[in-house]
Amino acid sequence: MTDTETDDAGRAEPAPAQEQRDLALDRLGEVTTTTLVHRGARGTQPWWQQAVVYQVLGTADLDALAAMSAAMSHVARLGANALLIRAPGVSPDDPHAREVVDDFLRRAHQRGIRVMASFMGTDDGGKDRDGWHLARAAAWVAHGVDGVDLGVSLAAGAHDHAGIDLGALHALVADADAVLTGAVTAREPEALAEHLHEDWLHVTRDDRLAVTPWASAQLRAAISDSYLQRDAVGAPAGWTLTDLARGSAATWGLDAEAAGRRRRAATLLMAALPGTAYVPQGEAVGIAARSDDPAGTIAEVARLADEQRGVPGSTFERYRQALRLRRELALGTGPLAWVDDAPGPETLAFLNREVLVLTNLSERDVLVPVAREILHASDELLGPREGVVNLPPDTTVWISLA
Repeated sequence: MTDTETDDAGRAEPAPAQEQRDLALDRLGEVTTTTLVHRGARGTQPWWQQAVVYQVLGTADLDALAAMSAAMSHVARLGANALLIRAPGVSPDDPHAREVVDDFLRRAHQRGIRVMASFMGTDDGGKDRDGWHLARAAAWVAHGVDGVDLGVSLAAGAHDHAGIDLGALHALVADADAVLTGAVTAREPEALAEHLHEDWLHVTRDDRLAVTPWASAQLRAAISDSYLQRDAVGAPAGWTLTDLARGSAATWGLDAEAAGRRRRAATLLMAALPGTAYVPQGEAVGIAARSDDPAGTIAEVARLADEQRGVPGSTFERYRQALRLRRELALGTGPLAWVDDAPGPETLAFLNREVLVLTNLSERDVLVPVAREILHASDELLGPREGVVNLPPDTTVWISLA
């Protein structure tokens, strides 16, 4: 039986409300049929295997670093525990930069936020690119940065890190107890697989959530493949909703309002997945960050975060609640098992610890039984009523099974 009936002309008609409720309760009254794809971690895990990384967009100069220092509180309030900033033109050893860099790192660390710096893909114009990158990385590490990010590799085919001595960087971060991270687009699966097996980065993020069609079977296969690849080499999954090849947030070909709703659903889905999650600057207050004005964007995002703080239903509070629950429920290091009898063929459903996550990928409402507590939703829900709740299209909900 499906959620619809057809008339004599073969057109789909909604099934009666009571029949839909009975169907939902039958399908998900007891979650018993599951497929385990990731066993999760045991014991205490390092921070980078479960981090929420606040990603500052654009190229940061000293003004942007100073603006970020002043705005650090909103990153902490949001619930991110790491920050990624790209500052290729900033040398911490420069007398004009030293105070700004040290203040930036100090303010982040005071709030429990780790900092990863990226400056790859640029150099001083000399012939010794390896030496330039290593010297710049060493300077940042000496000033207390917690990680070095290699940026995005778009190379297909041959495994290549032009201008980067990866072995020397590994030795540098190991001595300082720092991490080495990077990104590879999932549009090049062979390059991604090669980077995972050869680079041995602490975290390699990819954009499969952004570039995979918004459909249950495809997303389930893409997420499963991520754990299959990474579990084989002992690496955590790295999730982002940024299309790395294009350098922009996923839109799925939708208008701004519809794309925003879908990204909220995808973000709540991502936040429930074990591994490391990257949240781009501006997303948590509902705007697209401008890469051409980093200092101005930082100030604008901080202002909007202050305005939305404590406002029920605001974008900032929805993201803040999601990251708080992720941390409290230890979802970043949990297992993942697909629910095989989800309510509706286009409902993605999985379990992480004692949380049931449902995302409605279809174009119609799905009725979901809610015998337990609704922990969070990416947008407003209708219900619960008579034991079920309406899950609208492009909406994710977390339900407690405790």
